[in-house]
Amino acid sequence: MTLEKLDPYLGDIDEMTARTSAEAGEYVHPRLKHLGAVVAVVLRETVAPAAIRNSEAEVTDIMDLGGTRRVRAVANKFKYGERSRGMQILRHFAVGGTMPQNRTEIPNQSSPGSAFDLNAVVFGDSANHGKRVLPVRAAGLYSDALSTAPYDECVDDSFHIRSSEDGTLFDAKDEKNSEKIFERHYVIPGTHLVQTVAFNGRTAPRLAIEHWLASVGFAGPYGGQTSVYGVNVRNHMVGIFASRLERDTSSPYVILQRAGLGDARTPPQETCKAISEVMESQADIWLTGTEVSRIQKDLVERIERKDADLAGRYEHGAAKVAEYFDAWFGRGPKEAKGRRGK
Repeated sequence: MTLEKLDPYLGDIDEMTARTSAEAGEYVHPRLKHLGAVVAVVLRETVAPAAIRNSEAEVTDIMDLGGTRRVRAVANKFKYGERSRGMQILRHFAVGGTMPQNRTEIPNQSSPGSAFDLNAVVFGDSANHGKRVLPVRAAGLYSDALSTAPYDECVDDSFHIRSSEDGTLFDAKDEKNSEKIFERHYVIPGTHLVQTVAFNGRTAPRLAIEHWLASVGFAGPYGGQTSVYGVNVRNHMVGIFASRLERDTSSPYVILQRAGLGDARTPPQETCKAISEVMESQADIWLTGTEVSRIQKDLVERIERKDADLAGRYEHGAAKVAEYFDAWFGRGPKEAKGRRGK
């Protein structure tokens, strides 16, 4: 089974732009949206403490549609790490990732396609180019990630005292004992969080979905402070579901309500099955979690061994993406400098 099954609901890497005539002449813009909604569902399983919070010390939470308090991880808690991994994959194939994350800059003499790459298509980006700001909307729209169990069953805290290097609480500089005492709230290992990523309007090509799958990987470090300690979340692919029009099941708030999830002790396999039944009831076609996991494993293995065929597809995609951004933002082939790809 391959992702080709989803092609009727996806875009075409060779037709990412369109031309429209106006009184002042013809202009280029991104391909017009068509009916097609592809939704990937991921179950995030914490395997080590994860600090998922904003400015407050406590873990971020929210009340769902049924009135249950749940852990809520906003989109960027997972998207940031996966965008970073996507940049590393492009650098691996030498087809992008030329800028640091969140620091995209395009010199006046360079083309937009020299900086914006496949990662920008999937995860979005923006950059200054002369006096203009060039915004790129993400093809993959991340939802919140919500815990399947109530907040109180998923969160714990620990007490910390910042001691001196010699093992005492004495601060030699101020000549007094340290008062740096704080609590850290974290999501405990074994917590499951449901998240969806939607690709709507048939603008994302199949290569974008493949790149996203590879960027998600099997596991990774997430959650702000605790992400520096290494892997703390294992990712389970629930499935990928497609329909002509998007359904409300693209929302994890609706998924949790209809799947009846609420027990922290439910194994991830059973949770994935319950979610799949909800999603399949409203989808035209789908790839099961098992099928998606096989595709994902194959992609990762081919990336790790730098498979020539996959490298060629990334190179072809890089050239098409560069042409897309140059045409969209007004830099034609004769003007553009420093493009990637062949």
